[in-house]
Amino acid sequence: MAIENTHEIIDQLPPTVALSILRSLADSDEGLAARIVEMALSHISGVDPEEIAAFLYDELNALEVEEVWDRAGPKRDGYVDPGEAADLMIDEVLEPFLKDLRRYQKLGLKAEANHLCMGLLWGFYQFEHESESEFKDWARDAPANFAWAVVDAWKEGSPDRADVAEVRAFVEDELGGWQARLLT
Repeated sequence: MAIENTHEIIDQLPPTVALSILRSLADSDEGLAARIVEMALSHISGVDPEEIAAFLYDELNALEVEEVWDRAGPKRDGYVDPGEAADLMIDEVLEPFLKDLRRYQKLGLKAEANHLCMGLLWGFYQFEHESESEFKDWARDAPANFAWAVVDAWKEGSPDRADVAEVRAFVEDELGGWQARLLT
């Protein structure tokens, strides 16, 4: 079977099949494996705290108070407090970032993990200090509480003293010391 457009068939592969093919190619050729690793690392490196902060802030600011009301109240298995519903919504926004953080840590990409942590703290700081969203009224303590969750996840990667000093300096310099006690 002659395929004229190889990209067309590649674009149609399910992710699990594409990953299986990629692994097979890497297993068959050390040079190709090295190139795959090089390309993969270039795609996941270069984390910009400012971009992370802006993206997180936008995601949080887009949360709708109406969804809090829809999720809160009496349910078949009990009652859901509006604050609990708001926290769950924030957790859903944060979880993909924490997944990336754990991935960076597992790969030994300490700088990327540090920058992601900084960006998330900055995003929560901006949300607490700048957002005028109605949603924020139902999540008053959330930025600080979720900043703790970010730092706890980051600390699970066993940052060394230099990493802690870098993140602490960022919090002092960029966030005016907001939640600096998180890093003690």
